[in-house]
Amino acid sequence: MAVITMPDSAVPNSVTPYLRDFSTILTPFMGGPEQRIIRLGTRFGSRVALPPKDADDALTIQSRLLRARYDRLLMPWYQPGLDTGAPGAPVVSATVASGTTIPLSGVAAGYRIKEGQFASIIHAGRRYLHMFAADVVIPSSGSATISVWPMLRVSLSAGDVVEIAKPMIEGFVNPGEELSWQTAVDHLSAFNFTIAEAA
Repeated sequence: MAVITMPDSAVPNSVTPYLRDFSTILTPFMGGPEQRIIRLGTRFGSRVALPPKDADDALTIQSRLLRARYDRLLMPWYQPGLDTGAPGAPVVSATVASGTTIPLSGVAAGYRIKEGQFASIIHAGRRYLHMFAADVVIPSSGSATISVWPMLRVSLSAGDVVEIAKPMIEGFVNPGEELSWQTAVDHLSAFNFTIAEAA
């Protein structure tokens, strides 16, 4: 399965991130305390609106979105106003089977990870998007154990790349819905679509 990237001209004028949460609330019918049942697989998506495009750009964008219905689309996860700085070359430093912490190495000394900041982790050729759950200042060793959310949904290997400077989301386009776009009388095309992590 191929991974489709958007052209550089496809910069959104609006994105609406959302959470795909597969947990549920168990509510006793007799009024007892509710329980949250946490299920593995919580992940992210984004609703994207592109500004109107002329025919040349529109044809390329149309092609990539249509092909990403069968393959996967790869695009930046936007964090407006956040300067991600120079985090170095972060990697997972040891095998991690599950949970909400990952050991990192190769991070620039003194780099400040911010709570709420996102990163993508590349494992076996696929990206997984996670949010950092606490502020951390990386020590001079360049190594630290970092809290992430949601819980890992795949086992990680030592050496897996962690994209902090430019996190990416990888997933299907408009899963379960039709894909359409608008072409106006001025020959400009407007694209609105959803990208949702598939794993």
